[in-house]
Amino acid sequence: MEYNVKKICLHVILFCLLFFTGCGIYSVRPGTIPPGIKSIAIEDVVNETAEFNLGQHVTAALINRILSENILPLAEPEAAHSILRVSLTRITDDPYTFDETETVKEYKLTLTARYEWLALPDNRELMKGTLSQWSVYYSDSYNNQLSPSDQITREDALQDVVEKTSQDILEKLTSDW
Repeated sequence: MEYNVKKICLHVILFCLLFFTGCGIYSVRPGTIPPGIKSIAIEDVVNETAEFNLGQHVTAALINRILSENILPLAEPEAAHSILRVSLTRITDDPYTFDETETVKEYKLTLTARYEWLALPDNRELMKGTLSQWSVYYSDSYNNQLSPSDQITREDALQDVVEKTSQDILEKLTSDW
């Protein structure tokens, strides 16, 4: 009887060791980086909207996210193994909710972007797509009824959309790894 307990304990310990060490060599990403891609360059984001400085804000957000998540080393386009190109194609402010007097209470700010990830130097397409992100902000009349800490302005929504867009683009790039 004692022999069976020892044998079972040994099997459990071996299983745990194999399970945890076997899974430990894998990254949390579901696949692998495309062959030959060891760095990435971010081109300045092209802003096709009328929103001033939006391209610069998205470019900065993408660079910060790549650096903070340590996805790939960042490089200049001349030295990089791949390049990310993003174009902001549309931004809209649409009524989202109304109050009891049918006055707009909230607006929905939506940003649409195109992206493509290319392997260099041959400009081989690794991935491309279009995505949209949105955020809600309060109308001026509703914000005026709130304390400053409870207000949500268009600038707050714009900052939120920029962060969501950069996060979404990088998630798309890494989702197939």
